[in-house]
Amino acid sequence: MVVISYFANSINKSFKSHQNPNITSYMSQFFIENNLLKVGINQKGGELSSLLSLKNGMEYLWQANPKFWGRHSCILFPYIGKIWKDNFRIGKKIYHGKQHGFARDLVFEKIVLEKEKATFQLKYNEKTLDNYPFRFLLIIKYTLKKNQLHITYEVDNLDNQPIYFSLGAHPAFNVPLKKNEKRSDYFLEFEKVEDAKTLEINDGYIDGNFRDVFNEKNTIQISDDLFSKDALVFKNLKSNFLHLKNLIGEKIWTFTFEDFSYLGIWSYNQESPFICIEPWFGVADELNANWDFRKKEGIVELGIGKKFICEHSVTIY
Repeated sequence: MVVISYFANSINKSFKSHQNPNITSYMSQFFIENNLLKVGINQKGGELSSLLSLKNGMEYLWQANPKFWGRHSCILFPYIGKIWKDNFRIGKKIYHGKQHGFARDLVFEKIVLEKEKATFQLKYNEKTLDNYPFRFLLIIKYTLKKNQLHITYEVDNLDNQPIYFSLGAHPAFNVPLKKNEKRSDYFLEFEKVEDAKTLEINDGYIDGNFRDVFNEKNTIQISDDLFSKDALVFKNLKSNFLHLKNLIGEKIWTFTFEDFSYLGIWSYNQESPFICIEPWFGVADELNANWDFRKKEGIVELGIGKKFICEHSVTIY
């Protein structure tokens, strides 16, 4: 779901903190839960940090082992992937930035904390304006609905000009889930048969080449060498969701990413016991990129007084 709409000049008054004695929080980590799932959220980066089934006691989210990848589910804003030589241009001015943007490294403000939902926000400040010249409000909402976790992203334009950004998610899921299994015991099954090719990546940049992965099927086997050439990056898939399944065909979870422009799939190396499913609005720079940031592929233009809303979800079985 993607929505662009107008909003009032004042921030919605419903974004007020709610104190609830049933909510656990410590060290800037907060939890929401129902009778099926318990979800952790880190205040740093506003990222999902735990997705625990209360039905079988299994943790589905990667627990940030730094041996492979020291994050859980970072939020990518205001750009995705690498920007060429860590710089981007708006008009004649050059700005500096690191891979995947700055939101994942900043502390989000807790706005709502209730038993089954939580809202966090990140607002522009003088420091962000030094390296990204737009006034924004980024809001992340986590909502539990039975065995589903819905994550909603909202960007509000607080500027007196259009703002430009990319936005994406980077959740990592434990694969395999059991000690006696291998990552290659699992596969991804997409909603529809796909013919999209992955964009080839060279040192983190798009190099203009493409590679077949689906071969007109709707499945991707998670083989040991699947990520030997970095992430798989697909544009404009036909499918709106995919399942993780094991070799006997059992559904482990379903990830829904309707209306996102791109989908990345990644793991660190052949041994890393996780897989990332990454819905994006935007993509990394090409090699030798020399464009104005506002014209970069996948960039969202958001007009004055407008908000951008998108959502993905995961269903645990």
